[in-house]
Amino acid sequence: MPIFKKQYSINIEDDLASPEETLLDSGSEFSNIERPIHSGVFNSMFWGVTALLAIIFIFTLKIAIGDYKYYANLAYQNRSANFSIPPARGVIMDREGNPLVKNIPKFDVVGVSKEVKAALRDGTLDTAKLATTLKIEKSELESSLNQKTQEVSIFFIATGLSKEQILAIQGMKPPGVYLIPDVERVYVDGVKFSTVLGYVGKVNKDDLAKDQYYSPTDTIGRLGIEANYESTLRGEHGRIFFGDIEDKIDVDAQNGGNLVLNIDADLQRHLYDELRSVLAGAGLSRGAGIIQNPQTGAVLAMVSFPSFDNNQFAGGLSQSAYTAIFQNPARPLFNRVVSGLYNPGSTIKPLMGLMTLQEGIMGPSDTIQDCVSISIPNPFNTEVVYTFKNWRAELGSFNLRKSIANSCNIYFFTVGGGFGKIAGLGIQRIVKYLEGSFANKILGIDLPSEEHGFVPTPDWKESTRGEPWYQGDTYNTSIGQGDLSVTPLWLNSYISAISNGGTIYQPQIAERIVDSNKNTIKLISPKVLGTLPFRDDVLSEVKSDMEETVISGTAQIFNDLPVRVGAKTGTAEVVKGQSINSLFTAFAPFEHPELAVTVLIEGSASNQGLALRATHAIFEWYFNQTVPILSPTPSE
Repeated sequence: MPIFKKQYSINIEDDLASPEETLLDSGSEFSNIERPIHSGVFNSMFWGVTALLAIIFIFTLKIAIGDYKYYANLAYQNRSANFSIPPARGVIMDREGNPLVKNIPKFDVVGVSKEVKAALRDGTLDTAKLATTLKIEKSELESSLNQKTQEVSIFFIATGLSKEQILAIQGMKPPGVYLIPDVERVYVDGVKFSTVLGYVGKVNKDDLAKDQYYSPTDTIGRLGIEANYESTLRGEHGRIFFGDIEDKIDVDAQNGGNLVLNIDADLQRHLYDELRSVLAGAGLSRGAGIIQNPQTGAVLAMVSFPSFDNNQFAGGLSQSAYTAIFQNPARPLFNRVVSGLYNPGSTIKPLMGLMTLQEGIMGPSDTIQDCVSISIPNPFNTEVVYTFKNWRAELGSFNLRKSIANSCNIYFFTVGGGFGKIAGLGIQRIVKYLEGSFANKILGIDLPSEEHGFVPTPDWKESTRGEPWYQGDTYNTSIGQGDLSVTPLWLNSYISAISNGGTIYQPQIAERIVDSNKNTIKLISPKVLGTLPFRDDVLSEVKSDMEETVISGTAQIFNDLPVRVGAKTGTAEVVKGQSINSLFTAFAPFEHPELAVTVLIEGSASNQGLALRATHAIFEWYFNQTVPILSPTPSE
C-alpha cells in the first residue's frame, strides 16, 4: 500500500518578517518584538548571592568561634540549675554620712534537686548529721527534702546560719547542698527612722508580674525611701550555676547605689523622743511632726505616730507582730505627715492675713472692736440668728497682728466672710489664693502616697450635698475648719514660704546618690515649685505678725530662746466637745530661718499645749539652750 507523506509549506507575505530578519532586528533600537536580558543583571545577581553567602559564612564563624563561650554558657544554663544571688541593697545615710541602715553578711543553705535526689538514693547524704547541724528534726528535714525536690530545681533548706553552722557544713560537704551568700537589712534605730526609711519585704505575685527584674527570693522596698528609690537601691543580681561543666561562669552580684539624705539623724531622734514623750504623758498615741530647711525645702526630720520597728520585717513577722502592725486601728504604717488630711485650724490664719492685705480688705492698722462674737441672720428666715464665737472672749480692738498673735476668730470671720460694713474676701477669692498657694496640690516629696489637700467650693457643695453655700461656710473656711483639709507637709511648706520671702520648694528627703567611696554620682538639687501669690510687703508684714505670737500671744514660752521665732498655734475640733487636733507651726531664727517645724497631736480631749511643748523642746536643743521647759498654759 503506498505511503503518502503530508507536505508542509510556509507562505511568507511581504509584510511579515523572516526568522533571520527577526533575529537581526532584535538588536535594533527599533525592535518591537523582544530584547535579550542585559548582562549587568546577571552580574548583580551573582555578586548579591556571593555577598549573602559571605555574610552567612562570617556570621556562622562568629557564632561558632567568636561567641562560643557566650552561647556555650547559655546552653549550660539551659541544662544546669542556676541560683539568683540577690545584690546587697545600697546603704542609706544621713546628711553627715552616718549609716541609717546596714547590710549584715549572712549565709543560707540551698539544695539542688537533681543532686539531692541522687544523694538520697545512694545514701551519700547524711540527713541525720545535716539535721543536727541545722538544729531541726531528721524526719522534718527528710520530709522537706522529698517534697521540695519534686517541686523546684533549687530550694532553700535553711537561712541565716550561724558561724558554727557554716563551718560544720563546709566540713561535711554534703552532696547537693550548698552555702549561698546573702545579706540581712538592719536598720539603725529603726523605730525612730521608719517613717522616713520604710522597710523591705519579700516580693509577692504582683511584684513578679510587674517587673521581670525580681525573682521569688528577692526583697523589695515597702514604704518610705526604700520604696521610692527602689530602682537606685536594689542593684543587679548575680548567679551561681550548679552542673558538671568545669568552665562554668558564675556572675557576681552588683551592689545597689547608696543614698545620702537631707535627714539630720540627731534632729530626727530628738523630734521622735520629744513627740513620743508628750503623747505618752497625755495618754495619746497619734501625732506627727516635720522639720524642714525653709531655704531649700530639705526635710531634716519627719516622724509619725504610732511608729513601727522596720527591723521586724527582716525575718518575717510573727502573728502577734502582724496583728500589732496591720490590724492596729491607729495604723502604724500610715504616714500622717504626707498622707494625713486634717483641718488646719488657726494655722491657716497667716495665709488669710496675706489675702486680707493683698486684696485691701483691711490694712495692717485697721481694727475690729473686740474678739467676742458676731451674729448673722439666716438668709431664708431672718428670725433665726446664728452666733459665731471666739474660742475665748477678749475685749479691746484687734488689728491683724494682734489677731494672729492671739488667734482671734472674729477678725478672720469678718475679713473672710464679711460682717457689717466690711464686705470680706468671699469664698471665691479665698479659693483662688488657697489653690494659688498649692493647698490642693501634690508637692512631690520623694516618698510614696502623698495626698493633696482639699479646698471646698460652692459648686462642690451643691453637687455633692445638694445644699447652697452659706456665709457660715465661708466663716468656717476662714479659720481652717469645715471641709478645708490639708496635710502637715503642705502646712509646713507654706509657713516655710512665708519665712523665706515667698518661695515654695519641693520637699526633699534625699540629697544625693553616691558610690561606695561616697563620691557623688547624682546631686538632687532643690526645686522651686512656685511662689506665694502675694506682694513682698504683704509677706513681710505677716511674717512679723507671726513673731508677735511669741512676743505677746499664744506662744510666749518661746521667749526664753536665744533666737527670734515666728509661730502660729492652732486647734481643730474633731468631735464637738470631745476631741480636738492640736497643731503648732514655727520657724527660726526669724531673720534667716534654718528650721521650719510643724507638729500635730491627734485626739486630745482639750488643748494642752502639747504640740507647742514638743516644738519648744526641739528649738531649745537645736539652739543649744539649757533652760528647763516651762509648763505652758493652754493656748489656741
